[in-house]
Amino acid sequence: MNKRYLIYGVGALIISLLVYLNLASLTAKNVYSNNVAYRIEEGATVDDTKKDSINEESKDENMNSSSEEIIDESDDIIEVDEPHEEEEINTETSETEDLVQDIEEKAQESVEEDEGYEVVEAFESKMSMEFTSNIKYEKYPMDFSYIVVLSRVANIREKPSLEGKVLKQARRNEKINLSKTVKGQYLEKYDNGIWYKLYWEEQGETKYGYMLSSLGEARSFRVKEVEEVLSALKSEVDSNDTAYISNYKNVNGAAPHYKGKSVDEYGARRYQAAPGHISPDYESEFRYFPDGALLSVLEEKDDFIKVRTPNFSGEYWVPKKYVSFENSIEELSKIVVIDRKNQNETVFEYSEDKWTLVSYALATTGRKGSYRRETPLGYYMAIEKKPSFLYYKDGTKQIAGFAPHATRFTGGMYIHGIPTNFKYVEGKRVNPGAKETSSTIGTVPLSHGCVRNNTSHAKFLYDWLGIGETAIIVIDELPSEELSSLNWEEKIYKSKS
Repeated sequence: MNKRYLIYGVGALIISLLVYLNLASLTAKNVYSNNVAYRIEEGATVDDTKKDSINEESKDENMNSSSEEIIDESDDIIEVDEPHEEEEINTETSETEDLVQDIEEKAQESVEEDEGYEVVEAFESKMSMEFTSNIKYEKYPMDFSYIVVLSRVANIREKPSLEGKVLKQARRNEKINLSKTVKGQYLEKYDNGIWYKLYWEEQGETKYGYMLSSLGEARSFRVKEVEEVLSALKSEVDSNDTAYISNYKNVNGAAPHYKGKSVDEYGARRYQAAPGHISPDYESEFRYFPDGALLSVLEEKDDFIKVRTPNFSGEYWVPKKYVSFENSIEELSKIVVIDRKNQNETVFEYSEDKWTLVSYALATTGRKGSYRRETPLGYYMAIEKKPSFLYYKDGTKQIAGFAPHATRFTGGMYIHGIPTNFKYVEGKRVNPGAKETSSTIGTVPLSHGCVRNNTSHAKFLYDWLGIGETAIIVIDELPSEELSSLNWEEKIYKSKS
C-alpha cells in the first residue's frame, strides 16, 4: 500500500513539473517576442532574420559585385570599378543647416553627460574640434566620430545592459554618431563589456542609446591628425618646381622589370609606373614611382631629371619621358585626403594662411582580388576630370555600366560617384539613370581601386577642385608621430614586409 501511494505521489510530481515547464516555456516565448534584441546579444536563433554574425566577411548579395576590366574604346570608356545592382539604396538625406547645428550641439552635450557609467573613451565631435571649417557640402550631416554596424542586426538600448529597453534596431552597414565608450554589462558570448554610447535623429528629436561594441566598429574623420601633413606638403610644393609621373596605361613605355619581377621591394607595381634610379644611369638600382605621383624637381642631367617625392625619402633620377609638367602645381590650394582605414575622406582648402575643412564624406576604396587592387597609398596630382566613364564586366568585352563625375589621380583610378549597371532590353543598352548612394559606402573596401563617393559629393569635388592646384593624398593606419613626416609610405611598406 505504501509503495502504491509512493508511486502515485512521484507520478503526480512529475506531471506537475512538466506542466510548469510548459508554462515557463510559453512565458519565455512571450517575453522573447517583446524583446527581439535578446536573440542577438545572447545568441539565440529563431529564424534567418534573427541570426547574427560578428566581424565576418559579408555574405549578403548586396556586398557581391559584378566586376570589370580596363577598356580603351574611346575617351569616354575608361577604367574599372564595379557596381552593386542588389545594393539597398538609402535615399534619406538631411540638408538643413539647423540639423547640422543640432547634431553638433547634441554631440557636445553627450560628451559632458555623466550617467554613472565609467567612461572608457570620449570621442571628438565637431563642436570640440579645434580646426577651421567652412563646410560647402552637407547633404549627409554626421559627426566626426561614428560607428559602422557590422552585425546583421544590432540593438541599441536605453542603458548598457540587457535590462535596457531596446530603442532602435540598427542594420548592417548603418552609420551612427558616436559619443563615447563606457563599461556596461559583461556579455560572456562576446567576452566584452564595453558599450558604445550613440546618438541619432528621429522625427526631429535627438535620441541616445547604447550598443555592445562587438557589434560595430568605431570610425572617425581624422581632421586634426592630418593637419601637419597638409602644411608640410604645401611647404614642399610651393617652394619647389613641381611635376608628376605620367605613364597612364604605359603610354610612355613600360618601366623595366625590377630584378626580373613586376613588383619592387616596397610593393609598388611596374604597370603604369616609372623607374626612379639612384644615379643618372639606366643600369643603376631603382624603385617604381606610380603614375600621378607628385614630384619636386631638383635638376636635369642628360636623359634624366633628379626628383624627390613626398611618397618616400631620398632623391632619385627619373627618365625625362616619364616626368610631366603639364598643369603641374605651382601653388597648392586644395587637398583631398582619402582614408583607407576609416573608409572616408576629408577635403581642405587653403585660405587666409591656413587650411580650412570644406567637406567630409564617406568613401569606399579598393579591395585586393582578381581584376582589382587596394587603392595605393601616396601623394598624387589631381590629373584630369571626366563627366563619366564606362567599364566592362570582368573577363568580357561587354560594357557593364558607368560611373559619374570622375577625377583621375593615379593610373586608372578615380574618385567618382556610385557606379551603375546598364540594363539590356531586347539587346539594346538602357541607361537607368545615376544612383545617388549605396548602403555599402563607407563600410569596407569593395572597388577595383577607385574611390567611390556618394554621387552628389563626387559632383561637388568635380566642380570644386581645379587641375593644377589640387593634390590627392591616400592614407591608412599611421602612427601619429609619423604623420608629421611626408615620407610615411615607405615606412608602411617596410613594416608589412
